[in-house]
Amino acid sequence: MQLMALADVPLNRRDKVFSHSRLRAVAGGLIILAVGFGLLVFGWSKSVWPAYVVAAVIFFYLWIIHRLILARFRPANWLLRLDDDGLFVKFRSYLNDRFPESDRTVVFLPFAEIRSAKFIREKRELEDLSERSGTTIKIRKYLELEVSSDCRQLSEELAKERERVFKGKAISSARYGDFPVRVVAPDRVQIDWTVVPGVQTMLDALTRHTLVRPAEASSKDFVNLEKLSREQQEARLLELAESGDKIGAIAMARRLYSYDLTAAKQFVDELLNKPTRT
Repeated sequence: MQLMALADVPLNRRDKVFSHSRLRAVAGGLIILAVGFGLLVFGWSKSVWPAYVVAAVIFFYLWIIHRLILARFRPANWLLRLDDDGLFVKFRSYLNDRFPESDRTVVFLPFAEIRSAKFIREKRELEDLSERSGTTIKIRKYLELEVSSDCRQLSEELAKERERVFKGKAISSARYGDFPVRVVAPDRVQIDWTVVPGVQTMLDALTRHTLVRPAEASSKDFVNLEKLSREQQEARLLELAESGDKIGAIAMARRLYSYDLTAAKQFVDELLNKPTRT
């Protein structure tokens, strides 16, 4: 296992690159734009002034997310690179590509150190924040790698990256709480699969170098946490926040511990800033 800065990653045209879809980002932006213009036309033709208000809100939302769309066209928009010797994993989110390039944000895993790989499809039951009661189901997908190397250095760098996001004061650009890689055990690394090509392309490539285990389906309840121990509750809230649902983690902390909004937010921030244990 080798940690390196993004600029030190050797680039080769033969590399198999897995990145976030540009086509999906553009298609989503165009759909939002079309809806906004459609409302303008409807409001003009029918003299319905609320349509203009809704269209303005939609255009404002598009202006907010345009950076996310443009980020997918930058060179840093990749998560995994597969070359002849191993796998490069970039654990800095492509949304935070304006952070200093000198930071170590890529880990290289030689094929000889990857003991096995498997795909995990996890069904999450979450509280539906749009309703006073009820739940919703979300699906998360992971690539899990079992490695023979020591993951302590990687855990330390992941903790530094979280600190840059949540405590960084010198970075003027927006910071996104998106962490696609985590160490879940001393010998296991999980990678969120939100990229293209599909995970089967990666698994097919890895079969020539390591053991590919059967896909695994799992489920996790993020709603009924009252019967769990305090430590288990905090672990579940941390997992929820690190997966990008900080609002959901705050809402759950309020319900579990009767915190007000300020106390719940501070509690979740403290969880995120605790040193990582492996």
